[in-house]
Amino acid sequence: MKRASLTLLLCLLIAFSIAAAPSVADVRVAVNAITDASISAIAAFLNTPTLTLSGLTIHQKPGESLPTEITFDDADVGGFRSTFRSLQPQRANFFSSLLSSARGPLNELALQFLDLHEWERGQARLTGKASTEWGAGLTLTSLMTKAVTGAPLDPITVDADVLVTGTSLSTAVHIDGVFMIESTQEGVIRIRLLSLKINGMAVETP
Repeated sequence: MKRASLTLLLCLLIAFSIAAAPSVADVRVAVNAITDASISAIAAFLNTPTLTLSGLTIHQKPGESLPTEITFDDADVGGFRSTFRSLQPQRANFFSSLLSSARGPLNELALQFLDLHEWERGQARLTGKASTEWGAGLTLTSLMTKAVTGAPLDPITVDADVLVTGTSLSTAVHIDGVFMIESTQEGVIRIRLLSLKINGMAVETP
């Protein structure tokens, strides 16, 4: 009986570990959610006044003009999409677009990423933190100038330690990774993974 119970316990543990392992799709959703949320946080910070995104807090060190850490407290990426959409001008014309850009120069960029992945409420919820590292000598003023004029942005490095849950995942995924937000000379924003751990296990990045 004891041997049978032990065998059953081992089978249950193996089955649980297999069931709990995130799929490739789960990891993709989690990484996209974190990168999109980080871009949204930066875009929100550049709004005048700073845009509030539910579940997201932006931190700055004393004497520094740019954020150094982003914390997520059950932050819903789908909610971010709704917030940025609500800021779009009702009538698209030159002056309304100009005013919208002046208020939040990266709002459109954030919405492009959020729309690309078609986030809906409840699909991806984030809990954790991400630290940000900016290019040498970059200030809020110079970042705003580049964002408003459409000049290529200096690389922004994000070190994230975030748990992602939601209806788009079959199981919770813990992401511990570093990625870079950078723009090409043509002004195209791209995300480059530098290191990645999924539920504590390191994986190779391209």
